Amino acid sequence: MIRMQSSILEIKSLLGNEELEKIDKLLSGITFEDGKKTATGAAKEAKTNLQAQGSNARRDIQQLILGAISKNSLIRASAMPKAVLPPIISKYNNGMNYGWHTDSPIMTIEYTIRVDLSITVFLSDPATYTGGELEIEMPGGNVLYKLNKGGAIIYPTTKLHRVRPVTDGERVAAVTWMQSLVKDTAQREILFQLQSLQEAIAAKDLSGPENIALLQVYSNLVRMWTDL
Repeated sequence: MIRMQSSILEIKSLLGNEELEKIDKLLSGITFEDGKKTATGAAKEAKTNLQAQGSNARRDIQQLILGAISKNSLIRASAMPKAVLPPIISKYNNGMNYGWHTDSPIMTIEYTIRVDLSITVFLSDPATYTGGELEIEMPGGNVLYKLNKGGAIIYPTTKLHRVRPVTDGERVAAVTWMQSLVKDTAQREILFQLQSLQEAIAAKDLSGPENIALLQVYSNLVRMWTDL
């Protein structure tokens, strides 16, 4: 399922049950360290969490999440990924949080990308912890997200955001970043709306003039706006 709200993409089930079961088993063999070690600038002072150390288990989790992102047709249509960084696996215990911050515009985790979109994948059952909501600052008022296990939020990296303090239990999540083929948020939204409309019309009349015209407009805008 999908919900878009003011440039934020909510995917209810990015990861399926089989993938989540594998991740749970892998997490049991991972060692976590102070998350401040990977933060930079002002974010270093805002960050209080634990982060998975390098291991085969961590790499396997990263590959499962990257695979789910790459296979998701809604992400391809709305975010138009060019590159996605290997996810960071984070853990928040009682009292831990990540204060208000903006993610870096350029990031390097094995390779370097321009960061257009941030992704949070929830790996804990929300009933097992209190607090820990992802809060994103929006013009119409801040929005809070605490999705079911396997759900994901994708949002423009330009947005201020934070993880609210966990007051009980344990919150585990994966975070990663994406460079889009179309770096402008408004342009991506237009393309997604056009493609959704075109697909709805095509379902009724594949060879009709309206569908052909919309395909032409969509293709020309992608050609105009794509950054390869």
